[in-house]
Amino acid sequence: MAKGEVLACSKFYLQFDGLEDLVLKSCTGPKITLESAGDTTSYGVTRGGKSVIQATVTGVSNGTITAVYVASAKDKRLLLWHQESHSEPILGGGSKNKGALKTGSLILYNQAGEEAARWNLTGVMPISYKSSKFDPSSKELATETVEFGYHSILRVK
Repeated sequence: MAKGEVLACSKFYLQFDGLEDLVLKSCTGPKITLESAGDTTSYGVTRGGKSVIQATVTGVSNGTITAVYVASAKDKRLLLWHQESHSEPILGGGSKNKGALKTGSLILYNQAGEEAARWNLTGVMPISYKSSKFDPSSKELATETVEFGYHSILRVK
């Protein structure tokens, strides 16, 4: 990697256990929010009537990652992962995969094609799944869009 190289958003991959070979069209980046209390309004006053404001971290919340994959004729692993992660819509009960979660990584590559940044995810589960809009005049490839929730994300590189 060249010294001081800036990374492009066009060289990336999102992989999960057993799903390292899908064709990824796009994905949103990770989001982590430190939740706080006492940061927007005064929580009290001191002598002389001086307001006191202090931001105190009270928790952490994660966003989701939405990935768009190019669909293929025989590969339905994303749909199956989603279906196996949730109970039957009408019958209810437990999920087929018994709550098993995956790990994954979001990777950015430098101009030489080498891994330059990596975020590791734990506790990954597909929250929603949708396919392309089908239109007889479309010139687009068929896609599968999956939104993933996760327990934690950590930039390791």
